[in-house]
Amino acid sequence: MSSPAEHSAHRSLLRSAQGAALRNRTFAVLETSVVVWASVYIALVAITGHTYIRSIAFGLAAAFALWLVLGALFSDAPSIPLPDGYLVLAILAWAGWSAASWMWSIHPRYTLAEIGTEIGWGLTTALVFYVAGRSGHAFRSIVTVTLAAAAWLSVLAIYAIVAHPDADPEKLLVSQHGGVGAFSTYLVLVVPLVPLLLAPRPAGYGAGATPLVVTATTFLLLLAGARITENRMIWVALAVGFVTAAVLAGWRWRARLVRAPKRWGVLLAALLVAFAVLFADATLERAHTIRMPDATITKALSDDPRFVLWEHAFERIAQRPWIGYGYGKSILRDEFQAELGNPLLVHAHNLFVSQWLQTGVIGVVTLVGLLGALALRYARFMRASDGTLAAIGVMGLTLLAMFVAKSMTDDFFVRPSSKEFWACNALLVGYGMRRLTRPWAPTRGGPRDAHVVPPGMASPHDPRRA
Repeated sequence: MSSPAEHSAHRSLLRSAQGAALRNRTFAVLETSVVVWASVYIALVAITGHTYIRSIAFGLAAAFALWLVLGALFSDAPSIPLPDGYLVLAILAWAGWSAASWMWSIHPRYTLAEIGTEIGWGLTTALVFYVAGRSGHAFRSIVTVTLAAAAWLSVLAIYAIVAHPDADPEKLLVSQHGGVGAFSTYLVLVVPLVPLLLAPRPAGYGAGATPLVVTATTFLLLLAGARITENRMIWVALAVGFVTAAVLAGWRWRARLVRAPKRWGVLLAALLVAFAVLFADATLERAHTIRMPDATITKALSDDPRFVLWEHAFERIAQRPWIGYGYGKSILRDEFQAELGNPLLVHAHNLFVSQWLQTGVIGVVTLVGLLGALALRYARFMRASDGTLAAIGVMGLTLLAMFVAKSMTDDFFVRPSSKEFWACNALLVGYGMRRLTRPWAPTRGGPRDAHVVPPGMASPHDPRRA
């Protein structure tokens, strides 16, 4: 017969075990909830409208993600690996300097609103998707939903242009796609995710017949959607992306390249020729849409009003080169519209020129530092022995290259496009850090999520530090 003290100790242990089990179930539900609501949000953020549902999805995903972070810090929730210190520093430098520009902004109210909408909302989006990429299954789910939304928007664009063959795509793709610029930028951000569908399970679906067909169909739908936009720079961005991916993949898997160099070279050459033809076609089609039916490609490009805009922008930059006019893409909207007389030329139409106007040369340095820090993280992923992690690194670098190329004639580091940028990068980095700190053990069913640290080989990114 147990003593009262032993009975009390047993009851205490039982309550402790029950409490731990309840917390584990709670955190499991939270992890699933973050993935579900993050998926809903990334699907709706690219679709114009649905503001109420999108806001609810974002709010719930952010609240659950924060709960998991606090649980990892102060309770026994699953640990979250810390991102690299240099990456965090680069993000904070860009965000901090952009926010500080409110103190000298020529339109402080506008800048303050943009700080909340772009920096606050954008970084919260990054937190949500960094936390959401907790496992291969979660990563695959979010990538699948993202690409399904992009494919659906492409189908809608195809239907719209078939139903209204003579309509201007700029007007036709406003109601659901946010305009051709936003939609084409969205496609640039999600195309690098397509090959990840073929990653080994659980991160992808494997390279079986069905995944290959689905992946190829998705890619073709996205290309069809890109053509319908009549956007020229999307083909430049795709060409840059394919060259980047081919070079990096050829270097990373050079043993395979040596075995079949002609196959790689012929495929890349065919794609580049196709993109060049599509670029020329989009240029001429766009000229026809804006009533320049006899324009040649050279004439259509030389008459681009951005050249006058950039000349004017640099005149403005020369007046405040170091600190700029204040954060906000359209900080000089009224001034540009009055001086240029074109309602479309109200911002710099170049990512780096726009940043220079807003936050000066220091802001450009912080932006380049942010992109460079992301590129360094992806380069380290690419050199990993884990093939899936290497693929994430290659696709991450490809995404950055395509986004920068697309941003040479416009600035879509705002509104939905910026949220998509933060979401895609945070998902890739978040899941990549988990693979980096949790080596994958092969099992009969294939790779599985397993936290296995070999004896004597503690990772410098040990997730338990979170």
